Amino acid sequence: MNNKSSLRFLLLGVLMMILTIISSCNDLMLGEEPQNTPVENFEVLWNEFDRMYALFEVKNLDWNQIYLEYKPRVNDNMSSDELFDLVSEMLAELNDGHVWMVKPDPGFRRFDSGPVYPKGDFDLDLVRNKLSEEHIIGNSVEPDVIYGKFDGEIGYIYIENLGMNPGFYYDALKTIIPYMTNTKGLIFDARGIEGGYDRSSQEVAGFFTKESKLYMRTKFKNGPGHDNFGHPIEWRTTPNMDISYNKPVKVLTNRQTGSAGETFVLAMKTIEHVKVLGDSTYGAFSDNPKRELPNGWIYAISTGDFRDANGISYEGKGIPPHELIQNTIAEVQSGLDKVLEKAIEELKEN
Repeated sequence: MNNKSSLRFLLLGVLMMILTIISSCNDLMLGEEPQNTPVENFEVLWNEFDRMYALFEVKNLDWNQIYLEYKPRVNDNMSSDELFDLVSEMLAELNDGHVWMVKPDPGFRRFDSGPVYPKGDFDLDLVRNKLSEEHIIGNSVEPDVIYGKFDGEIGYIYIENLGMNPGFYYDALKTIIPYMTNTKGLIFDARGIEGGYDRSSQEVAGFFTKESKLYMRTKFKNGPGHDNFGHPIEWRTTPNMDISYNKPVKVLTNRQTGSAGETFVLAMKTIEHVKVLGDSTYGAFSDNPKRELPNGWIYAISTGDFRDANGISYEGKGIPPHELIQNTIAEVQSGLDKVLEKAIEELKEN
C-alpha cells in the first residue's frame, strides 16, 4: 500500500471515530427519543408541566400527588380517545384558562382547562344602537375600534382586542381622545377584550393617566424546579406626553374580559379618575407557549406568574370591579344593558 492510500485510510478512520463520538455525545445530551405510546405521552405531558408550569403555588396544587392519582389509570392498551379523556381530566385540575390541548384530525378534539362562563350578558349591537354618534376604525363589517357619544356628552370606546402592535392603538387614540374633548366623561368598554399583547394594553392605559404607577409584576419560569423563576419584571403606566383624557372614566368588564384585557384593567385601576363596573374578569393572565407530544397533540402551558402591584394573583378568579353589576342574558335579549346604563347615569351626574 502506498503512502497516499495509507493516509487516506488513516483519515477515514479518524473521521469514523469523530462521528462515533459525536453520535455518543448526542445520545447523552438528547436522551432517548420518546416513544409514541399512551404511557410515554402521559409521562412527557406530566413532566413538561412539572418543569414549565408557573402556577402550582398560586393554585395550591400538589403536582406529584396528581401524578400518583392519574398514572395508575394509564396503560398502553388505551385508545386515543381514552387517553385524551384522562389527560384532559388531569389538566382540568389546573383550572387555567390558558391551558388547552388539541388532538388534530382525524377525530379532532379540543380541551380547555379553564372555567366556562355563559356568554350573552353583553351585546355590542345593543350598545351601538344607543349611540347618538358613531365612528369606526378598521373593517366596516368587523371594526377593530368603535367610538362615539351618547347624547353628545358621554364618550364611548370599544376595542375588539389588544392583538395589534402598540403603534396601532397609539394612532387610534391620537384620533379618538381629541374627539372626546367636550364630553363630561367616557366609557371604555372592555367586555369584548379576550386577549392580545400586554404592551398594547399598557399603551392604551397611558392615554388616561398623567402619572407613572406600578400596576403589575411578572416573572417567568427559568428552570425545572417549581420555584425556579427569573427576576420579576415591573410594569408601570406610561403617560402619553402628547395627549391624555383626565375626566371621569368608567371601564366596563365581564367574565369574557381576559388575558391582555385583564392587564389593561390592572393598569386602569391604579388611575384615580377611573372606576370599573360590571362583573369580575375571566382570570387568565400568563403567557402560554405551545408544545407538542410524541403523538402530535398540541398543548399550551402557562409559564408566567402575573400579580398586581400588591402581589395579589387573580389567576382562576378574575379581577373584581369597583362596583359589581351583572347583566342577565334575558335582560340583554330584552334590550337592557344595566352595566352600560349605570355608567351613563353616573357620568351624567358629574
